[in-house]
Amino acid sequence: MAKRGLEKYVTYPLIIPTEKSEMILVKIAFPYRHLNYSFTIEVPLSLYEGAKLSGKSARVPAGIQDAWLTGYYKAFALDPSQTKVYQTLLSQFRRIRNERNLNSDEYLELLTAYVQSLPYDAEKLSSIEIAPRFPVETIVDGTGICSDKSLLLAGLLSHEGYAVSLLQFGKENHLTVGLQAPDGYDFAGCGQAVVETTAISYIGHPAGEYADTTSRPKVFPIGHGTKRYDCIREVAKILAALSSLNEKISEDGTLTQEIVRLHEKLLQLKEELTKSRDELPILLENGKTGEYESLRKIHNKNVERLKKMLDSYNRLIAEYQELAGLAEFIQHNRLDRPAVSLKLRSLEE
Repeated sequence: MAKRGLEKYVTYPLIIPTEKSEMILVKIAFPYRHLNYSFTIEVPLSLYEGAKLSGKSARVPAGIQDAWLTGYYKAFALDPSQTKVYQTLLSQFRRIRNERNLNSDEYLELLTAYVQSLPYDAEKLSSIEIAPRFPVETIVDGTGICSDKSLLLAGLLSHEGYAVSLLQFGKENHLTVGLQAPDGYDFAGCGQAVVETTAISYIGHPAGEYADTTSRPKVFPIGHGTKRYDCIREVAKILAALSSLNEKISEDGTLTQEIVRLHEKLLQLKEELTKSRDELPILLENGKTGEYESLRKIHNKNVERLKKMLDSYNRLIAEYQELAGLAEFIQHNRLDRPAVSLKLRSLEE
């Protein structure tokens, strides 16, 4: 059965607005590049109620397999009843874009920051029915699980002309957003960079409880946008730098273990010095001159060894603190990729 004709056979979810005429005031608040933004938009109560009451399942005849899922996800992200809400919301984001003179990649990151900052709906995850929300519901509710938040971000990006997809991880029962990426910069060879919506993270970096996901996802394109995220190579350098830092400063990291080993040697040497310091006056008092001189020489050599070991230890601690500070900077500035890239470039010079 051709995908183009699936709509003849599959019944997809559809918002049917109610008769209500009131408007809902929704406050939108989110961080981006060390600033907090907030504004208020109006959402028709009729649309929100219609989305809440609309069925969320699709009627699918046998034999279609997964071909219907693209239409299913599009039915949520691009339901035409939501167009005005998208336009209202995006007009505010465009205002911020123009005020801050953001380029296409930075604007994409702005939209992503908004969706990532929405609280995760743990209560819904524990419920029996976890059908996706329509984006208008997620906007009004101000919360969502992976499917809710990913559908919202996909809808926003699609309306702004970006080439966007949804990535379905079947084994993990997880949904994320995907952006077209060149070979070597995509996730598990799927041709897409992952945009995790459940936690604030760099584009292209799986995060939260799904950080260790390695299975290849199924890709479902949303809309017909053509704009790409051109900073994926830059982000890859950031993530490589962070990985290299963690290999050194994590609990099992090479630098951490070197510090631990040297610290143990320092403690052992200090014990030896304490013991010899206590023995020296006793030997002298008992007239054991030969033993005294022999132990004194050993003691003095150990004092010099201790000084050198302390110097080495302090240098390692200083190196650790510097690397840990850089790792913290990279983690803390996940919403400010340009600042992190600038920092890393300055260290290379």
